[in-house]
Amino acid sequence: MKKKVKRVRKWKTEQVAELKELLGAYKTIGIAKIRGLGAQQLQRIRKEFREKTRLRVSKNSLISISLGESGMKDMADFIDDQMALIFTDVDAFELYNVLEEGKIPAPIKAGAVAPLDIVIEEGPTSLKPGPIVGDLQNLGIPAGIAGGKVVIKQRNVAVEEGERVSPALAEMLARLEIHPVKEGLDLCAVYDAEGDVLFTPDVLHIDPATYFADMKAGVKAALSLATHIKYGYPTRYTIGDLIREAGVKSHALALSIAYPTPSTITPLIQKAQSHAWNLSITACVYERETMAYLLAKARSQAQSLALILEQRHV
Repeated sequence: MKKKVKRVRKWKTEQVAELKELLGAYKTIGIAKIRGLGAQQLQRIRKEFREKTRLRVSKNSLISISLGESGMKDMADFIDDQMALIFTDVDAFELYNVLEEGKIPAPIKAGAVAPLDIVIEEGPTSLKPGPIVGDLQNLGIPAGIAGGKVVIKQRNVAVEEGERVSPALAEMLARLEIHPVKEGLDLCAVYDAEGDVLFTPDVLHIDPATYFADMKAGVKAALSLATHIKYGYPTRYTIGDLIREAGVKSHALALSIAYPTPSTITPLIQKAQSHAWNLSITACVYERETMAYLLAKARSQAQSLALILEQRHV
């Protein structure tokens, strides 16, 4: 009796080949969860991101085979739900930011776990007065009617982070137009083909502005440290300042000890000339350079003396 051989369907083989071709054609490969996203939402995502990314939904088994045969076996470990592959040439961090910015607020579904405290703020609502007030109160939400509108009387935490949302509360939150979750693709991992690096969302979840600010602060601190210990640890960033400082100090020393150099000879001669001039004036040395000043000084002194004598006679 011949052993029955199970043949792989042709479309599966073709799809694996197509996925492998895409995996080898792009610099960055992402894998994301799509559970809970309907056809309309997926179509919106494809449309919004088509300029930067390409989205491909397939069976998890085919995705796993494609990744394994493309040398990306580690990415297959992140397949645990309904998944999709994302192909792009932007880097992993930009891909993460693009997908996060593309998420839109959405109502939370019944049975879902609250990602954070779901708060109903105090104030008027868009609900029309009627039995809805009793429904709100039955859910523990203080409500009433004022000015012809249903109002929330005080701020209320409807669901705490980590708690499951009941069907009745999920429906009420939707009617109140409270959308505590964001709808979109949730990245599980990103593979950088050029760097052969696998990133997870906890690494990609950074604020670029904060990252660059931290980088600048780190560079500034390193430069400050290098400058503080500059004499004992010169670096290519401080050596220029060290040489300039040494030049300034050596110039000042040469001037203070009257040591002639190409850079000090001019100020030294000027200083000597100034001292000689002052000495000639003080000692009343009659030279061509001092005569005009000495005559002017003598005239000034004579005028002062004449004024004193005149005042005495008066």
